[in-house]
Amino acid sequence: MLRLGLVQLLVTEGQTEKNISRIRALTEKYASEDIDLLCFPELCISGYDFEKAKYSSDEESFFSSLAKENHLAVMAGIKIVRDERPYDAACIWDESGKLLGEYKKIHLWDKESEFFKGGDELSVIPFRGWKIGLLICADMRFFEVSTPLKHMGADIIIYPSAWAYGYLELFHLCCRMRAAENQIYTVALNRASGDVKYCGGTAAAGPDGELLCALPDDKEGFIKVQAKKAQIRKVQEGLAWESMKLPHIYKKYEQYRFAGK
Repeated sequence: MLRLGLVQLLVTEGQTEKNISRIRALTEKYASEDIDLLCFPELCISGYDFEKAKYSSDEESFFSSLAKENHLAVMAGIKIVRDERPYDAACIWDESGKLLGEYKKIHLWDKESEFFKGGDELSVIPFRGWKIGLLICADMRFFEVSTPLKHMGADIIIYPSAWAYGYLELFHLCCRMRAAENQIYTVALNRASGDVKYCGGTAAAGPDGELLCALPDDKEGFIKVQAKKAQIRKVQEGLAWESMKLPHIYKKYEQYRFAGK
């Protein structure tokens, strides 16, 4: 069993110290919960104020220390810098503060591409006998990145997000569809509304696409979800879609998949 704690965080854009203080307080609050991994949404420290983000503190070091201080594994969406370039990323640290793995957002939304460099690699991160895939926000639209993660061994995909207000149904639909088509767990982890409105609705879906839990609104909140490998096996055996795939037919129409470009 994998037990996740999901924080639908209110992020104040550009107010890095305020956001850090809030994250610290919530981590201390939820460290006593019966969870294996505490999760925070996309760009939860610097937000979308890119001028402030340029000079934000080392966000990786903060979360590494936070995990170690609370003896609690943490996943968070943050800004990282690699080869002097900033990335919109998601990372996991274990309870000792060790970085277990990272993912750099591939599908940059709107003005994100003016500041961040886009990623181009997928990864699956081993964690307590599970394999976790990380994708971010707009990536949830694209099965082209979630399905490879499933075949790379992922049991669950977590999507730290800043999903826009007014698109809650789409947020949940994408979460459920990525779960159902890959027959694994998915987590759609959103921000709460603050100085910018987001749709909230942080949710998790099971391997059959059923919505297991969801926060009811766009306010800051916390929710727990349990994932079970036995449920993955049950769904994959009961709905044997993988054995029905016919790649030789799909390949004939590959030219149309990217016709819009």
